[in-house]
Amino acid sequence: MIVNLRIGIRLRLFLIVVILLAAVAGVSLYALHEIRDRLMVERQSQSRIMVRGAVTQIARFHAMERDGVLPREAAQKMALRAVDTLRYGPDQYVWINDSRPVVLSHPIEAMVGRDVGDVKDADGRPLFREFTRISAQSGNGILVYKWPRLNDDVPQLKISYVEGFAPWDWTVGSGVYVGDVDAAYDAAVRRLGLFALLAAAVSSLVAWLVGSTITRPLDQITRHMTRLAAGQDVAVAETSRSDEVGELMRAMAAFKRHLAEKEQFREAHDSVLREAGTVFNLINDAVMVTDQRNHIKLVNPAFTRITGYGPDEVIGRSPSVLSSGRHDASFYAALWEQLARTGAWSGEIWNRSKNGEIYPEWLSITAVKDRSGQARGYVATFSNISERKRRETRMRWQAEHDALTGLANRVCFETSLAVAVAVARDNQDDLALLYMDLDGFKAVNDTMGHAAGDKVLTVVAKRLQEVVRADDLVARLGGDEFAVVIPALHRQSDAQVIAEKIVARLSEPFVIDRTSAHIGVSIGVAIYPHHGTSPEQLTIAADAAMYRSKQAGRGGVTMAEVPAATRAPAPAPAPAVKAS
Repeated sequence: MIVNLRIGIRLRLFLIVVILLAAVAGVSLYALHEIRDRLMVERQSQSRIMVRGAVTQIARFHAMERDGVLPREAAQKMALRAVDTLRYGPDQYVWINDSRPVVLSHPIEAMVGRDVGDVKDADGRPLFREFTRISAQSGNGILVYKWPRLNDDVPQLKISYVEGFAPWDWTVGSGVYVGDVDAAYDAAVRRLGLFALLAAAVSSLVAWLVGSTITRPLDQITRHMTRLAAGQDVAVAETSRSDEVGELMRAMAAFKRHLAEKEQFREAHDSVLREAGTVFNLINDAVMVTDQRNHIKLVNPAFTRITGYGPDEVIGRSPSVLSSGRHDASFYAALWEQLARTGAWSGEIWNRSKNGEIYPEWLSITAVKDRSGQARGYVATFSNISERKRRETRMRWQAEHDALTGLANRVCFETSLAVAVAVARDNQDDLALLYMDLDGFKAVNDTMGHAAGDKVLTVVAKRLQEVVRADDLVARLGGDEFAVVIPALHRQSDAQVIAEKIVARLSEPFVIDRTSAHIGVSIGVAIYPHHGTSPEQLTIAADAAMYRSKQAGRGGVTMAEVPAATRAPAPAPAPAVKAS
């Protein structure tokens, strides 16, 4: 169950101030705690520095003992005298005890030479035995305890750092009193609490003043505005206030006048919308309206006729429901980039209808912008152009193919050869071009008629496609001239083999209307890049080789000659191969 709580501005202001005060108090306490911790660390560092200085002095005299300069007893006495000088005031000093523990150095003379094993701190711990244990176990450490100052009997909080000097089995220590740090921390916390109480009282006063002079009039204005928005008549009194509340009341009076004018405008606007709705419903192009998040909110009947989706199936959904999957992310990124930059986009796109059919459409999108120029939605219109695409495809096919045989024509052949040469150059492959001219075809035309000749050409096209690979291009260049482009040639001899198969296949009889016709073919072969590096060079070389094949007796295959500029000394080329 959801409970709708109405919180007034006065209470909100009070809560904001309370939260801010709590945040300031929390940050202040944290900062005080950090300062206290840093002071504690600094005090501990002082003790550590003093102990390290004493250990350094002791180590110096121990080195003299180790080197034989002094006996141990003399070295220890000199070390103790040196340590006795390391005092920085009544509360900062260094003491030394051995493992028994007996005090060897201390600012209180009564402590020197005393067995302090039974000396305990305020908590009852044997203090010097704890010092000896810490230095023996880990070499050094910190101990927190309560101990009276010099010439004072009241125990106070103290932190000591101790470190063992193993060669002589000594424990060296120094401590500092930190009670003043805690006292300063407690005093700062008390002052902070007083400040928080004072701030809370001031905040309560401010909240009361705001409620009396601002929130109560605002509440009245809110109730009046709500009634005006609901179409109810409200009497708006004149006001003499010159502050913001007075301005708001005068604005409410203006709002009332605006509502009356808006009602008149709405009636006129409804009339225009009815006329626009008639056009929207009768237009042949599909119309789709989306919101700022590109969710469909309106479609017309033509949309349903073209896509198969009814309004209830697409409203609230993204237009991607129509996506065919044929366009990648970069296509849509470019579309949206232009739409954001110019406010419009139009072009050809492939979409999918409800029944799964993928169809081309001409799509135009226009952004609907507000007065600031920001897009608040989009209007898209589109039409199915499948029939137009079929006509274009048919016309393109007719422009690139031979009407009789269905093979590629000369225009398509030249374009495809140029592409194949470029690919071969990039992949460093060989490519073969076969130029061929039918032998004896004129006689078929003269004796059997042109209709029979056309049937022979149709069968020739079919036999050529049966011999070559699926990736090879077969073209009719005109009349009885044909060409084959063989890309990705593995060996030059493969082109010779294919050409010989073509010769053999076309030498077989052609049965046309129960009459047998015989023709042959002469083929010239050019290999890229040996006989040329451009489509023009290859065409010239293959054509010349074909004519040499005809001159050699027809019905054979002749390889093109290597250009003189690249020809190496070699035996004369082999004669043309006759078909068996």
